[in-house]
Amino acid sequence: MTQPTTRGATVAFDHVTKHYDEAALRKGAAGAVQDLTLHVPAGTVCVLVGPSGCGKTTSLKMVNRLIEPTSGRILLDGVDAATRDVTELRRGIGYVIQQIGLFPHQSIGDNVATVPRLLGWSGARQRERADELLSVVGLDPATYRDRYPAQLSGGERQRVGVARALAADPPIMLMDEPFGAVDPIVRDRLQNEFLRLQEDLAKTILFVTHDIDEAIKMGDMVVVMETGGQVAQVGTPAEILANPASDFVARFVGADRGLKRLSLYRVADVPLETAVTAVVGESAVAVRARAAGAQAREVLVLGADERPIGWLMADDIPGEGTLGPAHADPSSPLMDRRTTLKDALSMLLDQDVGSGIVIDRHGRLRGLITIPAVMDWMRDERARAAQDADGPTAPAGPDPDDEA
Repeated sequence: MTQPTTRGATVAFDHVTKHYDEAALRKGAAGAVQDLTLHVPAGTVCVLVGPSGCGKTTSLKMVNRLIEPTSGRILLDGVDAATRDVTELRRGIGYVIQQIGLFPHQSIGDNVATVPRLLGWSGARQRERADELLSVVGLDPATYRDRYPAQLSGGERQRVGVARALAADPPIMLMDEPFGAVDPIVRDRLQNEFLRLQEDLAKTILFVTHDIDEAIKMGDMVVVMETGGQVAQVGTPAEILANPASDFVARFVGADRGLKRLSLYRVADVPLETAVTAVVGESAVAVRARAAGAQAREVLVLGADERPIGWLMADDIPGEGTLGPAHADPSSPLMDRRTTLKDALSMLLDQDVGSGIVIDRHGRLRGLITIPAVMDWMRDERARAAQDADGPTAPAGPDPDDEA
Protein backbone atom coordinates (compact mmCIF):
# COMPACT_ATOMS: atom_id res chain seq x y z
CA MET A 1 0.00 0.00 0.00
CA THR A 2 1.27 3.47 -0.87
CA GLN A 3 2.36 5.42 2.20
CA PRO A 4 1.23 9.02 2.83
CA THR A 5 3.52 11.52 1.13
CA THR A 6 6.10 13.18 3.36
CA ARG A 7 5.62 16.93 3.26
CA GLY A 8 8.38 19.53 3.10
CA ALA A 9 10.85 20.60 5.79
CA THR A 10 12.15 24.07 6.56
CA VAL A 11 15.56 25.07 5.24
CA ALA A 12 17.47 27.95 6.82
CA PHE A 13 20.81 29.45 5.83
CA ASP A 14 22.28 31.16 8.91
CA HIS A 15 25.07 33.57 7.87
CA VAL A 16 26.52 30.96 5.51
CA THR A 17 29.75 31.81 3.72
CA LYS A 18 31.88 29.75 1.35
CA HIS A 19 35.23 31.03 0.13
CA TYR A 20 37.44 29.53 -2.55
CA ASP A 21 41.08 30.32 -3.13
CA GLU A 22 42.30 31.17 -6.62
CA ALA A 23 43.68 27.65 -7.19
CA ALA A 24 40.26 26.12 -6.46
CA LEU A 25 38.54 28.57 -8.77
CA ARG A 26 40.98 27.70 -11.56
CA LYS A 27 40.06 24.03 -11.09
CA GLY A 28 36.42 24.84 -11.74
CA ALA A 29 35.03 25.37 -8.24
CA ALA A 30 31.66 27.12 -8.19
CA GLY A 31 31.26 30.75 -7.17
CA ALA A 32 31.76 31.88 -3.60
CA VAL A 33 28.87 32.71 -1.26
CA GLN A 34 28.90 35.70 1.09
CA ASP A 35 26.92 35.73 4.34
CA LEU A 36 23.79 34.02 3.01
CA THR A 37 20.91 34.29 5.47
CA LEU A 38 17.66 32.88 4.18
CA HIS A 39 14.61 31.04 5.54
CA VAL A 40 12.66 28.73 3.22
CA PRO A 41 9.31 27.61 4.71
CA ALA A 42 8.24 23.99 4.42
CA GLY A 43 6.48 23.19 1.14
CA THR A 44 7.95 26.19 -0.68
CA VAL A 45 9.61 26.25 -4.10
CA CYS A 46 12.56 28.60 -3.59
CA VAL A 47 14.37 29.51 -6.80
CA LEU A 48 17.97 30.76 -6.74
CA VAL A 49 18.58 32.77 -9.90
CA GLY A 50 21.45 34.87 -11.17
CA PRO A 51 24.37 35.01 -13.62
CA SER A 52 27.08 32.36 -13.84
CA GLY A 53 29.48 32.37 -10.92
CA CYS A 54 27.13 34.00 -8.42
CA GLY A 55 27.08 31.04 -6.03
CA LYS A 56 23.72 29.43 -6.86
CA THR A 57 25.00 25.87 -7.23
CA THR A 58 27.44 26.29 -4.33
CA SER A 59 24.51 27.27 -2.09
CA LEU A 60 22.55 24.23 -3.25
CA LYS A 61 25.40 21.77 -2.71
CA MET A 62 26.03 23.02 0.81
CA VAL A 63 22.55 21.78 1.80
CA ASN A 64 23.46 18.12 1.21
CA ARG A 65 27.11 18.71 2.12
CA LEU A 66 28.59 18.04 -1.28
CA ILE A 67 30.31 21.31 -0.40
CA GLU A 68 31.02 22.33 3.19
CA PRO A 69 30.56 25.99 4.16
CA THR A 70 33.49 28.04 5.37
CA SER A 71 31.32 29.46 8.14
CA GLY A 72 27.69 29.62 9.24
CA ARG A 73 25.06 26.92 9.59
CA ILE A 74 22.43 25.28 7.41
CA LEU A 75 19.43 24.13 9.44
CA LEU A 76 16.99 21.51 8.19
CA ASP A 77 13.86 21.57 10.33
CA GLY A 78 16.00 23.31 12.95
CA VAL A 79 18.81 20.71 12.94
CA ASP A 80 22.31 21.73 11.83
CA ALA A 81 23.14 19.68 8.71
CA ALA A 82 26.80 19.56 9.81
CA THR A 83 25.84 17.46 12.85
CA ARG A 84 24.15 14.73 10.83
CA ASP A 85 25.74 11.67 9.27
CA VAL A 86 26.42 12.70 5.69
CA THR A 87 25.17 9.46 4.12
CA GLU A 88 21.95 9.52 6.11
CA LEU A 89 21.53 13.22 5.28
CA ARG A 90 21.87 12.70 1.53
CA ARG A 91 19.47 9.77 1.46
CA GLY A 92 16.83 12.09 2.87
CA ILE A 93 17.34 14.79 0.21
CA GLY A 94 16.28 14.35 -3.42
CA TYR A 95 18.81 15.66 -5.94
CA VAL A 96 18.10 16.38 -9.62
CA ILE A 97 20.75 17.84 -11.92
CA GLN A 98 20.84 18.98 -15.52
CA GLN A 99 22.94 16.01 -16.64
CA ILE A 100 20.44 13.65 -14.93
CA GLY A 101 23.17 11.11 -14.02
CA LEU A 102 21.22 7.90 -14.65
CA PHE A 103 23.24 4.69 -14.45
CA PRO A 104 23.49 3.54 -18.11
CA HIS A 105 23.92 -0.15 -17.28
CA GLN A 106 20.80 -0.29 -15.10
CA SER A 107 17.19 -0.49 -16.23
CA ILE A 108 14.88 2.45 -15.66
CA GLY A 109 13.14 0.60 -12.84
CA ASP A 110 16.47 -0.10 -11.12
CA ASN A 111 17.55 3.52 -11.57
CA VAL A 112 14.40 4.79 -9.86
CA ALA A 113 14.84 2.27 -7.03
CA THR A 114 18.46 3.27 -6.31
CA VAL A 115 17.89 4.85 -2.88
CA PRO A 116 15.23 2.35 -1.72
CA ARG A 117 17.71 -0.41 -2.60
CA LEU A 118 20.42 1.29 -0.49
CA LEU A 119 17.90 1.59 2.33
CA GLY A 120 17.35 -2.18 2.26
CA TRP A 121 13.80 -2.25 0.93
CA SER A 122 12.57 -5.62 -0.32
CA GLY A 123 12.63 -6.27 -4.06
CA ALA A 124 8.84 -6.24 -4.25
CA ARG A 125 8.63 -2.92 -2.42
CA GLN A 126 11.32 -1.42 -4.66
CA ARG A 127 9.45 -2.46 -7.78
CA GLU A 128 6.13 -1.17 -6.44
CA ARG A 129 7.68 2.21 -5.61
CA ALA A 130 9.44 2.47 -8.98
CA ASP A 131 6.23 1.66 -10.86
CA GLU A 132 4.28 4.14 -8.76
CA LEU A 133 6.72 6.98 -9.43
CA LEU A 134 7.05 6.24 -13.14
CA SER A 135 3.28 6.62 -13.33
CA VAL A 136 3.45 9.85 -11.31
CA VAL A 137 5.87 11.44 -13.78
CA GLY A 138 3.83 10.30 -16.77
CA LEU A 139 5.79 7.22 -17.90
CA ASP A 140 3.89 3.94 -18.21
CA PRO A 141 5.75 1.39 -16.05
CA ALA A 142 4.94 -1.50 -18.37
CA THR A 143 6.54 0.42 -21.25
CA TYR A 144 9.52 2.02 -19.52
CA ARG A 145 10.45 -0.12 -16.49
CA ASP A 146 12.75 -2.51 -18.36
CA ARG A 147 14.24 -0.06 -20.81
CA TYR A 148 17.67 1.52 -20.44
CA PRO A 149 18.58 5.24 -20.36
CA ALA A 150 20.03 5.18 -23.89
CA GLN A 151 16.61 4.12 -25.20
CA LEU A 152 14.87 7.23 -23.83
CA SER A 153 14.61 10.80 -25.08
CA GLY A 154 16.12 13.66 -23.09
CA GLY A 155 12.76 14.63 -21.66
CA GLU A 156 11.98 11.04 -20.67
CA ARG A 157 15.36 10.69 -18.95
CA GLN A 158 14.71 13.91 -17.05
CA ARG A 159 11.38 12.53 -15.84
CA VAL A 160 13.17 9.41 -14.63
CA GLY A 161 15.64 11.65 -12.78
CA VAL A 162 12.77 13.35 -10.97
CA ALA A 163 11.20 9.97 -10.14
CA ARG A 164 14.50 8.72 -8.73
CA ALA A 165 14.84 11.83 -6.56
CA LEU A 166 11.36 11.20 -5.15
CA ALA A 167 11.87 7.47 -4.52
CA ALA A 168 12.56 7.62 -0.78
CA ASP A 169 9.92 10.35 -0.32
CA PRO A 170 12.37 13.06 0.83
CA PRO A 171 11.03 16.23 2.45
CA ILE A 172 13.62 18.35 0.60
CA MET A 173 14.57 18.34 -3.08
CA LEU A 174 17.52 20.10 -4.67
CA MET A 175 17.16 20.81 -8.38
CA ASP A 176 20.14 22.27 -10.26
CA GLU A 177 19.14 23.48 -13.74
CA PRO A 178 16.96 20.34 -13.97
CA PHE A 179 15.30 21.20 -17.29
CA GLY A 180 18.18 23.06 -18.93
CA ALA A 181 19.37 20.22 -21.19
CA VAL A 182 16.13 19.68 -23.12
CA ASP A 183 14.57 21.63 -25.97
CA PRO A 184 12.20 24.52 -25.14
CA ILE A 185 8.99 22.62 -25.91
CA VAL A 186 9.93 19.67 -23.69
CA ARG A 187 11.24 22.05 -21.03
CA ASP A 188 7.92 23.87 -20.88
CA ARG A 189 6.05 20.57 -20.60
CA LEU A 190 8.34 19.34 -17.81
CA GLN A 191 7.95 22.61 -15.90
CA ASN A 192 4.17 22.37 -16.07
CA GLU A 193 4.20 18.72 -15.07
CA PHE A 194 6.42 19.41 -12.10
CA LEU A 195 4.22 22.27 -10.90
CA ARG A 196 1.26 19.90 -11.08
CA LEU A 197 3.15 17.30 -9.04
CA GLN A 198 4.16 19.88 -6.45
CA GLU A 199 0.51 20.67 -5.80
CA ASP A 200 0.16 17.15 -4.41
CA LEU A 201 3.69 16.64 -3.02
CA ALA A 202 4.23 19.96 -1.19
CA LYS A 203 7.98 19.28 -0.94
CA THR A 204 10.48 21.97 -0.01
CA ILE A 205 12.37 22.59 -3.22
CA LEU A 206 15.54 24.60 -3.79
CA PHE A 207 15.70 25.18 -7.53
CA VAL A 208 18.67 26.71 -9.35
CA THR A 209 18.36 28.43 -12.72
CA HIS A 210 19.97 31.27 -14.66
CA ASP A 211 16.68 31.94 -16.47
CA ILE A 212 14.53 34.65 -14.85
CA ASP A 213 11.45 33.49 -16.79
CA GLU A 214 11.83 30.00 -15.31
CA ALA A 215 12.38 31.48 -11.84
CA ILE A 216 9.18 33.53 -12.07
CA LYS A 217 7.19 30.58 -13.34
CA MET A 218 8.47 27.97 -10.88
CA GLY A 219 9.10 29.89 -7.68
CA ASP A 220 6.95 30.67 -4.66
CA MET A 221 9.92 32.76 -3.57
CA VAL A 222 12.83 33.98 -5.68
CA VAL A 223 16.36 34.75 -4.53
CA VAL A 224 18.23 36.94 -7.02
CA MET A 225 21.99 36.55 -6.57
CA GLU A 226 24.72 38.65 -8.14
CA THR A 227 28.36 37.98 -8.94
CA GLY A 228 30.34 37.75 -5.74
CA GLY A 229 27.90 35.47 -4.00
CA GLN A 230 25.68 38.15 -2.53
CA VAL A 231 21.89 38.26 -2.44
CA ALA A 232 20.49 41.18 -4.42
CA GLN A 233 16.81 40.61 -3.55
CA VAL A 234 14.49 38.04 -1.98
CA GLY A 235 10.76 38.12 -2.58
CA THR A 236 7.80 36.64 -4.35
CA PRO A 237 7.88 36.77 -8.16
CA ALA A 238 5.27 39.55 -8.05
CA GLU A 239 7.35 41.65 -5.65
CA ILE A 240 10.51 41.29 -7.71
CA LEU A 241 8.76 42.16 -10.96
CA ALA A 242 6.90 45.11 -9.49
CA ASN A 243 9.67 46.54 -7.30
CA PRO A 244 13.23 45.58 -8.27
CA ALA A 245 15.50 46.38 -5.32
CA SER A 246 18.41 47.68 -7.42
CA ASP A 247 19.52 48.54 -10.93
CA PHE A 248 21.14 45.09 -11.12
CA VAL A 249 17.83 43.34 -10.36
CA ALA A 250 15.95 45.59 -12.81
CA ARG A 251 18.44 44.79 -15.58
CA PHE A 252 18.43 41.09 -14.77
CA VAL A 253 14.63 40.90 -14.74
CA GLY A 254 14.48 42.74 -18.06
CA ALA A 255 12.52 45.57 -19.59
CA ASP A 256 9.55 43.32 -20.43
CA ARG A 257 8.41 43.02 -16.82
CA GLY A 258 4.81 43.63 -17.89
CA LEU A 259 4.82 40.57 -20.13
CA LYS A 260 6.57 38.51 -17.48
CA ARG A 261 3.72 39.28 -15.09
CA LEU A 262 1.56 37.00 -17.23
CA SER A 263 3.62 34.16 -15.76
CA LEU A 264 2.35 35.03 -12.30
CA TYR A 265 -1.26 34.25 -13.11
CA ARG A 266 -2.82 30.99 -14.14
CA VAL A 267 -5.78 29.75 -16.10
CA ALA A 268 -7.53 29.09 -12.78
CA ASP A 269 -7.63 32.86 -12.16
CA VAL A 270 -9.71 33.62 -15.28
CA PRO A 271 -13.45 32.84 -15.51
CA LEU A 272 -13.93 30.05 -18.01
CA GLU A 273 -16.47 30.06 -20.82
CA THR A 274 -18.89 27.25 -21.54
CA ALA A 275 -18.68 25.17 -24.69
CA VAL A 276 -21.56 23.61 -26.58
CA THR A 277 -20.71 19.93 -26.38
CA ALA A 278 -21.62 16.63 -27.98
CA VAL A 279 -20.68 13.08 -27.00
CA VAL A 280 -19.31 10.38 -29.28
CA GLY A 281 -22.16 8.04 -30.18
CA GLU A 282 -24.80 10.74 -29.82
CA SER A 283 -27.41 11.29 -32.52
CA ALA A 284 -26.19 13.75 -35.14
CA VAL A 285 -29.72 15.14 -35.47
CA ALA A 286 -29.80 15.97 -31.75
CA VAL A 287 -26.38 17.61 -31.92
CA ARG A 288 -27.39 19.69 -34.93
CA ALA A 289 -30.50 20.88 -33.10
CA ARG A 290 -28.46 21.77 -30.00
CA ALA A 291 -25.96 23.78 -32.01
CA ALA A 292 -28.76 25.63 -33.82
CA GLY A 293 -30.54 26.41 -30.55
CA ALA A 294 -27.36 27.89 -29.07
CA GLN A 295 -26.45 29.65 -32.34
CA ALA A 296 -23.06 27.95 -32.04
CA ARG A 297 -20.70 27.85 -35.00
CA GLU A 298 -19.04 24.72 -33.63
CA VAL A 299 -19.45 22.06 -30.95
CA LEU A 300 -16.83 20.37 -28.81
CA VAL A 301 -16.91 16.59 -29.16
CA LEU A 302 -16.27 14.61 -25.97
CA GLY A 303 -15.62 10.95 -25.31
CA ALA A 304 -17.86 9.00 -22.98
CA ASP A 305 -15.38 9.85 -20.18
CA GLU A 306 -15.94 13.61 -20.74
CA ARG A 307 -12.46 14.00 -22.22
CA PRO A 308 -12.33 16.44 -25.15
CA ILE A 309 -11.59 14.97 -28.55
CA GLY A 310 -11.89 18.03 -30.79
CA TRP A 311 -14.11 20.55 -32.52
CA LEU A 312 -16.82 19.97 -35.11
CA MET A 313 -18.13 22.88 -37.19
CA ALA A 314 -21.91 23.17 -37.02
CA ASP A 315 -22.16 23.11 -40.81
CA ASP A 316 -20.23 19.82 -40.86
CA ILE A 317 -22.49 17.93 -38.44
CA PRO A 318 -23.83 14.92 -40.35
CA GLY A 319 -27.50 14.94 -41.27
CA GLU A 320 -28.04 11.46 -39.86
CA GLY A 321 -26.33 8.71 -37.92
CA THR A 322 -24.16 9.17 -34.86
CA LEU A 323 -21.02 11.15 -34.12
CA GLY A 324 -17.66 9.38 -34.10
CA PRO A 325 -14.16 10.51 -33.05
CA ALA A 326 -13.21 11.02 -36.70
CA HIS A 327 -15.68 13.90 -36.99
CA ALA A 328 -13.68 16.01 -34.50
CA ASP A 329 -10.75 18.30 -35.32
CA PRO A 330 -8.29 18.53 -32.38
CA SER A 331 -7.22 22.07 -33.28
CA SER A 332 -7.41 23.77 -29.87
CA PRO A 333 -4.63 23.27 -27.33
CA LEU A 334 -5.33 21.49 -24.06
CA MET A 335 -4.31 23.16 -20.82
CA ASP A 336 -5.08 22.78 -17.13
CA ARG A 337 -5.77 25.21 -14.32
CA ARG A 338 -2.04 25.44 -13.46
CA THR A 339 -1.08 26.67 -16.92
CA THR A 340 0.24 30.23 -16.73
CA LEU A 341 -1.53 32.92 -18.73
CA LYS A 342 1.72 33.55 -20.58
CA ASP A 343 1.87 29.90 -21.66
CA ALA A 344 -1.85 29.85 -22.44
CA LEU A 345 -1.60 32.87 -24.76
CA SER A 346 1.50 31.43 -26.38
CA MET A 347 -0.31 28.14 -27.07
CA LEU A 348 -3.29 29.96 -28.59
CA LEU A 349 -1.11 32.18 -30.78
CA ASP A 350 1.11 29.29 -31.87
CA GLN A 351 -1.89 27.28 -33.06
CA ASP A 352 -3.66 30.38 -34.42
CA VAL A 353 -6.88 29.71 -32.50
CA GLY A 354 -9.01 31.93 -30.31
CA SER A 355 -9.84 29.48 -27.54
CA GLY A 356 -8.15 26.76 -25.53
CA ILE A 357 -9.72 23.74 -23.84
CA VAL A 358 -9.23 23.59 -20.08
CA ILE A 359 -9.23 20.15 -18.50
CA ASP A 360 -8.99 18.88 -14.93
CA ARG A 361 -6.33 16.53 -13.63
CA HIS A 362 -8.32 13.56 -14.96
CA GLY A 363 -8.49 15.04 -18.47
CA ARG A 364 -12.18 15.99 -18.21
CA LEU A 365 -13.55 19.20 -19.67
CA ARG A 366 -13.76 22.20 -17.35
CA GLY A 367 -14.39 24.97 -19.86
CA LEU A 368 -12.78 27.25 -22.41
CA ILE A 369 -10.31 30.10 -22.09
CA THR A 370 -10.20 32.76 -24.80
CA ILE A 371 -7.86 35.59 -25.70
CA PRO A 372 -10.53 38.28 -25.03
CA ALA A 373 -11.25 36.73 -21.62
CA VAL A 374 -7.56 36.90 -20.69
CA MET A 375 -7.29 40.52 -21.83
CA ASP A 376 -10.44 41.51 -19.91
CA TRP A 377 -9.18 39.76 -16.78
CA MET A 378 -5.76 41.46 -16.98
CA ARG A 379 -7.46 44.82 -17.38
CA ASP A 380 -9.56 44.15 -14.29
CA GLU A 381 -6.48 42.93 -12.42
CA ARG A 382 -4.68 46.22 -13.07
CA ALA A 383 -7.73 48.04 -11.72
CA ARG A 384 -7.76 45.82 -8.62
CA ALA A 385 -4.06 46.45 -8.05
CA ALA A 386 -4.67 50.20 -8.22
CA GLN A 387 -7.25 49.85 -5.44
CA ASP A 388 -5.05 47.82 -3.08
CA ALA A 389 -4.82 50.73 -0.67
CA ASP A 390 -8.58 50.52 -0.09
CA GLY A 391 -8.27 47.14 1.60
CA PRO A 392 -7.65 43.46 0.84
CA THR A 393 -9.66 41.61 -1.74
CA ALA A 394 -11.83 38.80 -0.45
CA PRO A 395 -10.12 35.46 -1.05
CA ALA A 396 -11.47 33.24 -3.77
CA GLY A 397 -13.43 30.18 -2.77
CA PRO A 398 -12.01 26.67 -3.08
CA ASP A 399 -11.57 25.28 -6.55
CA PRO A 400 -13.80 22.22 -7.00
CA ASP A 401 -11.04 20.52 -8.97
CA ASP A 402 -8.80 20.50 -5.89
CA GLU A 403 -10.89 17.63 -4.56
CA ALA A 404 -11.58 16.01 -7.91
